[in-house]
Amino acid sequence: MTTELTSVQKHVDPARVLEIEQALLRIPSSAFEEHAIADHLAERMTDIGLDVMMMEVQHPFNSASKSRQPVGILRGTGGGSSLMLNGHMDPGVEMPGWSVDPYGAKFEDGWVWGMGAHDDKGGLTAAFCGLEAVIKSGTRLKGDVLLCPVVAHKLGGAGTRALLKSGISADLCINMEHSNNTIANVCVGILMVRIRVEAPELFFRYSAEAKAQYWNPIEQLCEVIRRIGPSLDPIPEGSWMSFTSHPELPGFPTHTFDTFHKEHYYQRNLSGLHSKQAELLLQFRTVPGQTMQSVAADLTRLLEGIKREHPAFNYSFELPAKGTENGWCQEPMACSSDHALVTTLAEGQMRASGAPAVIGGWGRLGNVGDGNIIAAFGIPTVQYGPGDIRIYKEWPTADERVLLSDLVAAAQAVAHATVKLSG
Repeated sequence: MTTELTSVQKHVDPARVLEIEQALLRIPSSAFEEHAIADHLAERMTDIGLDVMMMEVQHPFNSASKSRQPVGILRGTGGGSSLMLNGHMDPGVEMPGWSVDPYGAKFEDGWVWGMGAHDDKGGLTAAFCGLEAVIKSGTRLKGDVLLCPVVAHKLGGAGTRALLKSGISADLCINMEHSNNTIANVCVGILMVRIRVEAPELFFRYSAEAKAQYWNPIEQLCEVIRRIGPSLDPIPEGSWMSFTSHPELPGFPTHTFDTFHKEHYYQRNLSGLHSKQAELLLQFRTVPGQTMQSVAADLTRLLEGIKREHPAFNYSFELPAKGTENGWCQEPMACSSDHALVTTLAEGQMRASGAPAVIGGWGRLGNVGDGNIIAAFGIPTVQYGPGDIRIYKEWPTADERVLLSDLVAAAQAVAHATVKLSG
């Protein structure tokens, strides 16, 4: 099908989109090293007419480290819904092995290459150019529009958490995360769990009584792993975990085993654990309806089941694992498919691409974004942006790239949705 671009969408200039994207890609911006890109964006946002303030953000784990993020506001005349356009300035994953300069912003055959090309400098570019198109069109909006490039997504959304904690909010939000220009109104959540087991030290000569109280800590955790199942395999409905499958999130909930620590008194201690102990860190990707409390209850049942069969099983667990409470502990996200946020963005995407918009979990399947954090504050949110990780053999990877045409379409969709939602 073909559709006509709206008058505001026509103000998205592909050459301008490319220029903004390349400028952002040429500025290194690791987590809590976003100062230069924050200043660059603040200047750009001021130039197009936004009221800009700079917010200092404290590192969540290092009190000596700070970064900053600009907040730009296009003031409305009053009486309309406010809209936040949120994206992160730090690249999602910084991988070695590039075949091109990761900060060279190469443009060839329609592709823009660079660290963060779609995760998430492409999303920020689309949000900026979409809002700039609204301004260039002369459209006066009733509601405020907030452009919020944030720091430290890969530290559990530290920038977005600081933003919300400061009192900055909106009625609606588009979280500009890569989704292959599909509209992710449903996303998984994440919970990280630390399980620790323990057994008395036992040498090769032992009493029958001592052996009866002994189960090697590594073997204890191996049994936990066996009962939970292989990493990335879907957890079957009706098995050890209680949940209702979501049609937009096939294959979830699931999990990965992330770290395993065990010390021995003969060897140098690297983890700080006693040699009697072993520790497993794993993460669950959850579906709507699951909560921290429900997962804790499920895990307790599973571990107690092991203890009934193996009395020497000696465990404790933390959920969320200490250190992840204000980071990688995020609720699943869901926004009704008939919500105006979804339908207007879908209409904008359809006009920009000439094809029906795809709505659902597919484009962000398995991912969490700062949109999860924003939605947990009661703000209807979708995750939407250019770029698709399925073009790579594995993710994360080097040689990140995005189609300019997808960047332009995303900017046009954002421009349309902004006028419809805040106008």
